[in-house]
Order: sequence, then C-alpha cells, then structure tokens
Amino acid sequence: MNASVIRVVARVGGLRRWWWLVVLTVPFVSVAAASWWFTEPLTDHGAPGKSTTSVGAPVDVPPEVKALVAEEKTPPTWPETKLAGRTAKVLLLDILAGAAERLNRVDAYTAIFRKQERLNGRLGPEQTLEMKVRHKPFAVYFKFRSPQEGKEVVYAEGHHDNKLIAHAGGVARFLVPRLAVAPDHPLALADARHPITEAGLANMTARLIHFRTLDLDDPDADTVLDRTTDAKGRTLFRSVHTHPNPNPDRPFARIEVLYDPETLIPTEIRSYDWPEPGQSGDLLLAERYTYENLDLDASLSALDFDPANPAYEFHRY
Repeated sequence: MNASVIRVVARVGGLRRWWWLVVLTVPFVSVAAASWWFTEPLTDHGAPGKSTTSVGAPVDVPPEVKALVAEEKTPPTWPETKLAGRTAKVLLLDILAGAAERLNRVDAYTAIFRKQERLNGRLGPEQTLEMKVRHKPFAVYFKFRSPQEGKEVVYAEGHHDNKLIAHAGGVARFLVPRLAVAPDHPLALADARHPITEAGLANMTARLIHFRTLDLDDPDADTVLDRTTDAKGRTLFRSVHTHPNPNPDRPFARIEVLYDPETLIPTEIRSYDWPEPGQSGDLLLAERYTYENLDLDASLSALDFDPANPAYEFHRY
C-alpha cells in the first residue's frame, strides 16, 4: 500500500472517530438557531393603550373601612390573647388599613419570595425566588433560586406592550425562545395560579381588606386573632378565617395569615381549598405565599425592571 492510500485511510478513520460529535452538535445548533429566530428582541416599544396592572395607590382602602377604623380611638395593637367574633374582625380591618397606609409610603422593596401552589389538583414543590417590586408605575422582577435556578421574569407597566418577559433557567435558556406574553396568557400561567400583575404585598393586602370586609357582617364567617411561633422560635401574629359552607364569593374554606410583629404587614398567607364531596381529613393546601428578608427601603431604579439590564440573563446568547 503506497503512502497516499495510507493517508486517505487514516483521514477516513479520523472522521469516523468524530462522527458522533457531529451527530450531537448538529441538532443542538439547529435548536439554538431556531430559538434565536423565534426569540423576540428586547427592544422596548412601550405600551400604548390600557394598562393591565391591578395596583393603584398601591392599596385602595374602601370608604366603609376608612369610616369604621376612624371610629377607633387608639392605635390598633395585636391582642395578647386569643380574640374572636366581630371585635376581632373590626380590629383586623383597622390593622390592615394601617398596613395599607404603611405600604402606600413605600416606593419599592426587595424580598425573598416563596410560593407553593396546587395546579390541576396537584400540589407542586415550593419555589424560592428573589423578588423586586416597584409600586408606581407597577413593576415586578423575579429570579428563581429553586427549583428552576436561573429563570428570570420581569414585568413593567407601560413597557414592552405591557407584556411580561421571561426566559428559562440552565441549559434550557439557550434552547427555549425567550417569551414576551400578556400576564394572563396561558403560557404565563402554565405554572402559576395568578398573573404577575397580582404579585406583591400591596396586592395581597388589598385582597385581604376586600375579603375581611365581606366577613364583617357575615355571621358564618369566623375570624380568630392569636399568636404563634416560627421554626426559629420567633413570635408572629396570626389571623385565621374559616367559612363553613362553599360560597362563590369565597374562594377558600380556610385562610391563615401571618403578620410581621413590628410593622403589622401581612407577610405570609396560606389558603385551603373547599373539600370535595366525600373528602375527609384535613383541608388541602391550595396556595402559600411567603415574603422573607423584606427590605422596604430598597433603592431601585428603572434598570432593575429592564430585561436589557446587563446584570440579567435575558439576552439571547
């Protein structure tokens, strides 16, 4: 066999040794190229027209609640012992109105946000996220710590056609197109019970005020105020709300809320579904939302809610 033939055989053998790398690389490159093609650019076109945000001042206390708490002569304090009945309902509305006033003075804040939700009958794992919130104009930024580490979501009222922008975490960030969809779009709600426009302490406080106002003159609605301790032994204030019979105006059978003892701002809510016919035992957890490491004096700028922020990973590659 002459030298030229030997060189050809050696070259073919070398190619055979690398064929598997070509086979693995071509699909990856093809998917990445398709992701690049379908990913929307980060160009901000603004958001003409009606906003989708649900946050106003940020918390609008109903006039009837304002009139009710105006009758109280002393600042509200959490009871030392268990308190129930209408007295507990009135006191709690007074406390919530104060929390709303406190939040209305906050421009922006950061927190570690934990949530766990039941979707399609199945309770999902706890999710831990870094959270930034601005009240006016309303904006939210999430970065997932677990279980989808690295995933980011941002929404800023008046920007990107009032769409949320999101990208996957890990290797999937390079393979799955970046999303730009309305907050109530099915893709945005694929793993969430509520749109991002309902996120945050102000929205949670507003909802509590709404439903606790309904409870006020409802003899079947039971409210109990007491105290509890967390895993570290710290004292927390708690309100428990129960309803004996399913009601279209009541999304849950039982709600438990924890309050920061210094600010009286609600920082955790657990809601339990109505029991199914024939169901026995404990009520099933529907959703749980917890705010930790709360910084109500955070200094945030527009860049904190801009997906083009170089500190974020919304860019293509």
